[in-house]
Amino acid sequence: MWKKTVIGILLTSSLFLYPETYLAKEPLTYFPIVKKGEVLPWKKVSELIPKGSTFKVIDLETGFYFRVQRRAGNQHADVQPLTHDDTAVLKHLYNGKWSWNRRAVLIPVKGRMIAGSMHGMPHGAGALENGFPGHFCIHFSGSSTHRSRNIDPSHQLMILKAGDQLNRYASGASAKQAVSMFLVGMKQQDIKIAKPILSTALLNNSQIKDLFKGITSMQYEIKKKSTRYPPIVRTEVAAKVKQYDEDGKHNKVYKFSLERKSMTDGWKIIKIKY
Repeated sequence: MWKKTVIGILLTSSLFLYPETYLAKEPLTYFPIVKKGEVLPWKKVSELIPKGSTFKVIDLETGFYFRVQRRAGNQHADVQPLTHDDTAVLKHLYNGKWSWNRRAVLIPVKGRMIAGSMHGMPHGAGALENGFPGHFCIHFSGSSTHRSRNIDPSHQLMILKAGDQLNRYASGASAKQAVSMFLVGMKQQDIKIAKPILSTALLNNSQIKDLFKGITSMQYEIKKKSTRYPPIVRTEVAAKVKQYDEDGKHNKVYKFSLERKSMTDGWKIIKIKY
């Protein structure tokens, strides 16, 4: 009797201190990760996951998965976690804080594994009893935002990451697109996005690695190329960047020097001034 009383007190105390622990019916779950997903056009994906359907979302980096329901969205999927359990997993992926940062995801549907990209910020309306105040978005190849109908480069590069196609994309990218890969990697704090277009020396440079840490928000504008060398093999690209971190806002100009061995080779960033 005394043992039961003590156990009851401990459980009650734990529930009071850590309420989210007891919302979940099962622990965070791993999914056996495949090497890549299919990069399918949004129109096809929309048919595979119609409005009202439920499906799993697998985080590429960790293997954690959770379930969602597609509630709306014509240009991309507006989804909501199904339960408090699923909301807890989603929030765990963002270190306990809601975030606009993109993450590469895999969606298993009808025997296929689809490459996608999600953010983790509740917005708009929500209709499920799940502890999630609104809905969030999942993009696929060719998806765009609702209002502007613009294709978001951060989402699209995360989709390519989920589809293991970053190297392929980089091999055919223009100098401007290569710089965009670097800046998106900075914005999303994910050096893997930039890895295919960085020289070996820059990849091993600790100062360059630090650029991919600590940014909370970022906007950038890539300027027209200013070529000093024959554009076939070497060129320079500049970008105006507004970035935010714990110390506030910083306005910077980044100047990138790029090189390639021939017209059929991909561009590599060999030097960065900022």
